[in-house]
Amino acid sequence: MKKNFMMYLIGISGSGKTTIANALYERLKSLETEKIQVIDGDVIRKQFGDIFGNTYEERMKCNRVVRVVVNYLIDNQISVILAQVAPYKEMRQKVREQFGERYIEVYVKCSLEECARRDVKGYYKKFRDGEISNLNGANDVYEIPDNYDILVDTEQETVEGCVEKIVDYLKENGYVI
Repeated sequence: MKKNFMMYLIGISGSGKTTIANALYERLKSLETEKIQVIDGDVIRKQFGDIFGNTYEERMKCNRVVRVVVNYLIDNQISVILAQVAPYKEMRQKVREQFGERYIEVYVKCSLEECARRDVKGYYKKFRDGEISNLNGANDVYEIPDNYDILVDTEQETVEGCVEKIVDYLKENGYVI
């Protein structure tokens, strides 16, 4: 029996998490994967009304709330692709513990310099201009993962290549696709 999954795309801002999540969603839909939901960390923060700040404690609280939402989806047999910075090993460990064998961690690797150059969401400019602080990987902690299931390097691999690597992993490991 194939199992649904909770895929956690993690990496610093601008690494390509959202781009890969959306491309993966489209690829899985083309394979007639029926029940799948993409959750973008920045979008869900806004949907929660920006009630969470950027301290360690606030990020951990936000992550806890997101895990509740994801758990509801998983309980209803809906696979989830969650794209979130997830800067702390403790945070990722809590997610791994909660979702067990359904958990897949994808480290979206990209250098800080390249992420700042891309600056898709404008965070690095706001950081340089003093409009935001606590930017993970820049002046705040980003603990590089060492326990991921899949590594994609967006400086070396295309979006399509990253997606195919992930789809291959899903097929090889018996997940619903």
